[in-house]
Amino acid sequence: MKTGRFNRARGFTQIELMIVIAIMGILASVAISAMRDYSRRASMSEVVLALSTCKNMVAENYTVLLDAPDAGRWGCERPAGSSTKHTGAIQTSSDGVIRVSITNMDRLVDGRHVYMAPLRSDGSTPMTTPDDLGRNVSRWMCGSDWLLVRNALPANCRADTTTFASQDFN
Repeated sequence: MKTGRFNRARGFTQIELMIVIAIMGILASVAISAMRDYSRRASMSEVVLALSTCKNMVAENYTVLLDAPDAGRWGCERPAGSSTKHTGAIQTSSDGVIRVSITNMDRLVDGRHVYMAPLRSDGSTPMTTPDDLGRNVSRWMCGSDWLLVRNALPANCRADTTTFASQDFN
């Protein structure tokens, strides 16, 4: 009887199996992380969409109002309980900056905010009341003061809006 390389046992060694399981674990952790980011981005679109109605109201008021409204008096605010699944309270400042709270998304971004600020025609200077009343809002700055929120926002809404976070909102 011949013994040789053809009579060896066939199969995987324990080392090979452990390497395959380790690789599968690494790939699974990357996939879960990417899925969480995609889910957060999809949910964040709801928050940005909630800004649109208030954005139109503030833009219209800038052109027609003669006196500056107080914070929370632009006519488009909503309390926290009356919003959608991922959108909390919608608030405005006296300069027409809109702030939307993020809720029910995940612990890293819940309680954070998305801001939208009206800009002058130069595209970089924020509009202020009463100086800019009677002018058209030509552009908007959209973003957040929290980096994880900015990363989940659409590409045209990733500005650092930390300067607006200190305003009074109602």
